[in-house]
Amino acid sequence: MTPIRAVIVDDVALARERVRLYLADEYDIEIVGEAASGAEAVRAISRLAPNLVFLDVQLPDIDGFEIVRRLPPALHPVIIYLTAHDDKALDAFEVHALDYLLKPFDRGRFARALNRARHQLSLRGAPVASREYLERLAIKEKGRTDVVAMKDVDYIDVAGHYLCIHVGKAVHLIRGTLVEIEPQLDPAQFVRIHRSAIVRLERIASLTARRNGDCDVILADGSKLLMSRTYREHLRVRLGLGEI
Repeated sequence: MTPIRAVIVDDVALARERVRLYLADEYDIEIVGEAASGAEAVRAISRLAPNLVFLDVQLPDIDGFEIVRRLPPALHPVIIYLTAHDDKALDAFEVHALDYLLKPFDRGRFARALNRARHQLSLRGAPVASREYLERLAIKEKGRTDVVAMKDVDYIDVAGHYLCIHVGKAVHLIRGTLVEIEPQLDPAQFVRIHRSAIVRLERIASLTARRNGDCDVILADGSKLLMSRTYREHLRVRLGLGEI
């Protein structure tokens, strides 16, 4: 089945980039289009028929509310409004918007809105992403090939141009980057905690917060990894925790 199809509408390029950044780790979201004006947005939504639209309220030609009014009912996606003005919330809900994010919103607030969108789309019967992920790695070392099952991997980090695959006390090296391997990992099993580390969720034993917002992630075998504050809210949601 196909992922949730999303369109980003904002006349400010940096604002669109922020949404793209926040969606980068979401395995079930596919960004199918962007628009910088109301007219572009109407055309993009009509042509691409997305499930979800992140929609700026104030655009140079048509505002975000008028865009929704111009769409045929059959094309109405789930709408998450983005705005720098808190006096437009009532208008947003009058056009049946799902959520209303006040700029500058952080990753945590964005994640909550996105989870609401997933729930709403599931009620509509929208497709849920389904794909095959890596089950094993074939790692060539000194003339032999070791087969490593992904279910045995504790975490993956980086050393230069190599990925370090940690399995218990063993460390296997393969050429590559986290950007290349992350889409191949089952997101129900693995989570990014740092720009240089991915960890298996079930191996996480405890978390210790640092003053700067980062955290130490302690694994079941005692290994300690650094989680940057950029990924803190994402991990909190994945673990189902109230606070970290």
